[in-house]
Amino acid sequence: MRKPAVRIIGQGGTDLIPGWLQSLTRVSFTDNDGGDADDLEIEFAVSAPFPASPAEGTRYQLFYGWEGEQLRNGGQFTYQSDSLTGDAESGYLMNVVARSADFVDADKASDTEHFEKTTVGEIVNWIASKTGKTAIVDPQISSIEIPYRLRYNQSAVGFVKEIAEEFGGTLKLAGGKMLMPKRSGGKSASGQELPVIAVTFDQVISFEISSEGRGKFKDVEAPYFDPMEGVQKLSKAAGIGDLSRFLGLHPARSAEEASHASKAQAGELGRGTISGSVTMEGSNEAMAGAPVSLSGFGASRDGLDLVAPSIQHEWSFDEAGGWLMTIELANKKNRVPAARNSCPVKPGGQGA
Repeated sequence: MRKPAVRIIGQGGTDLIPGWLQSLTRVSFTDNDGGDADDLEIEFAVSAPFPASPAEGTRYQLFYGWEGEQLRNGGQFTYQSDSLTGDAESGYLMNVVARSADFVDADKASDTEHFEKTTVGEIVNWIASKTGKTAIVDPQISSIEIPYRLRYNQSAVGFVKEIAEEFGGTLKLAGGKMLMPKRSGGKSASGQELPVIAVTFDQVISFEISSEGRGKFKDVEAPYFDPMEGVQKLSKAAGIGDLSRFLGLHPARSAEEASHASKAQAGELGRGTISGSVTMEGSNEAMAGAPVSLSGFGASRDGLDLVAPSIQHEWSFDEAGGWLMTIELANKKNRVPAARNSCPVKPGGQGA
């Protein structure tokens, strides 16, 4: 029988798990495909007098996998908070929460600056270098031209995350790098295909899969102001629906940026039409952002083009301890050809 392996390396360079085993009840790691920081939670059974909270800035390094196999580096985490709960009858638990150290560090660097006649890749590389990181941006997103962009009292994370969302990417910080792959693209920031997560019905412990008709728009439009003609126009992209129309609320800064914004919004709306999760035995090969393939859930579900926005790994340390992972599901399918500019917008929001 395979045995899971978890290593949490402290600031002194030693594995803390062996010393914690008498009181350790659970370790949870949430791997997000971007946008949100990865999280590490460590739960202990405690009793009075209760232990003190970890010191501010305490860091942990996570490795996980199966005994006898190469362990995956889950990243470095910085202590954020802890909670103490329980009662005299059931006992007391202390839960320590740490966030991805790369996110915590970059989120502190607020600044004001502007960029002219540049590209997404050049902006992200500049911001990454100022926070002591290197950047890897999806090649298609990297080459998008930006006439002008103002960063006003924004953190590095907030500013780059805003750009990523606008142009169909997602921001992930890991290993000293600022990564910007395509959102739900099933690829790494450098453009390499991520390994497919194969989920068969006989492997699954529990699951929930829902399909929503809501959000299947035929046309997704982003407004922008044309300074030459003095009117607001619309850039239109095709969604995955057949009938309805979605109009973005916030105007883009230029026609080109509106084109990318409409396509990004169309992809995001399509992503939300499938939701759910599956819980199964853990795997160190499963990565957030990877494509998911279902088998044994019925023809309509097995045919879904899915992606994993996040994966939660959980290890328990009682007699029946083990390793489970819960894979969140979203729709990877999108039908987004090149956006097209529409005619000027009349008062009331309709094209002329």
